[in-house]
Amino acid sequence: MQYRPETKELLSAIQDFMMKELLPKLEDDDLLSYKTLVSWNMLGVIAREFENSEYTNSWNEILESNLSVSEIEKQYPLDSFRRLTKKEKYQVLFEWNRNLAEMIRNQSIHSKLKNQKTVLDTKPKGKVWNIVKSQLKENLSVSNPRFQT
Repeated sequence: MQYRPETKELLSAIQDFMMKELLPKLEDDDLLSYKTLVSWNMLGVIAREFENSEYTNSWNEILESNLSVSEIEKQYPLDSFRRLTKKEKYQVLFEWNRNLAEMIRNQSIHSKLKNQKTVLDTKPKGKVWNIVKSQLKENLSVSNPRFQT
């Protein structure tokens, strides 16, 4: 059986070709050099997205937090979530995050108006804070790998 490179290796090979072979030949054309550098960078973003494409760790962290933000948590136990396609996993996480944001906004409005006790612990180092921070780190690791926290 022939060796079949993985997606990340293919993207890396294309990046290498662009930087070592193509870019030196384009040094007289500023616009094309710039577009080549932008393309090289986007290939890096795509490669990092493949590394973080499963979303399973994020969902596992959400389920372990027991925040009960929406019914989605009950609909998709970890085993069911693993069987979803990448696009479906993204949609589940997107919807859950949308519900979380709405819940935080509503809680903030109600607590200011009626001085009610808060349902979600949104203080630094609380469950919500840690989940949001973790997801932000994951997103930034794809779009800006030099970002350090």
